[in-house]
Order: sequence, then structure tokens, then C-alpha cells
Amino acid sequence: YQLPQGWGTLVLGMKNINTVYGFRRTRARTSILELLEKEKSPVDVQFILDRLSELTVSADPATVYRIMDAFYKKGIVERLELGEGKFRYEISKREHHHHFICENCGAIEDVQDKAIEQIEARLSKNRGLVVTKHCLEFYGLCRKCSR
Repeated sequence: YQLPQGWGTLVLGMKNINTVYGFRRTRARTSILELLEKEKSPVDVQFILDRLSELTVSADPATVYRIMDAFYKKGIVERLELGEGKFRYEISKREHHHHFICENCGAIEDVQDKAIEQIEARLSKNRGLVVTKHCLEFYGLCRKCSR
């Protein structure tokens, strides 16, 4: 996966956010991107609001929703719906992966398996289908909850 031109400077200080993505550089945008870059699991808007509050960054829920929607439309973040009635977000630059969601504690783990991509290749080869995207999530109990 090729990172968009200027990506590194976007996340590391957002020096080119105006010229690369057309955004005005704000403390809220910078803080949200830094937060998302550090997180290993997809996060929801409430999580973002809580972390911004801890950092004393002023942003109301409507502002964060607008920022996340704009980041999604520009391809900066992926937006996931995991059956919770809300979206979760993660940085788009990460390698393609799926998620395992614990039905007990809500923990989310990344899942990568070449077998899934092999299924795509077989669909193309054997059936002549052109897969442009897919969505696959696994649900169950994490290691901690299954003990």
C-alpha cells in the first residue's frame, strides 16, 4: 500500500495539512491525528473527546464528528461500524486487516490472515468476479474472557 504524498508530514506535525488535504491546521485536528496514530484499536468519538479533554484541547462533539467525517472523506481514516450503533475510526495507512471483537469485554484486536486474500484471488480466478472491497469481522471471546 502506497502512502499518500505528504502523509508523513501530515501525521508528524501536520505541516502540510493545508496544501496536501485542504485543511486548516488546528490543535484539535493535530491532536486527533496524533491520538489515532498511537492507538492500536479503532476508537469512537467519545474516546477521542475524552482524550482531548485530558490534553485540555477544546473541541465539542459536533466539531469532532465534523473533523472525523472530513478525515474519512479525504481517506485519512477508515470508518468502521462494528454492530454497536456507532462508528469507530482508525488511521487508513495501516496494512489491510480485519477485527476480532470480544462479545464480553468489547476488546478489539486486529486480525491479519493471508487466507482471506487467497479467497479473493480464487473468486476472481474461478468465477471471474472482481472484488473491489470486503468487510469481515470476527466475534467471540478474547483470551482473557475465555479463561
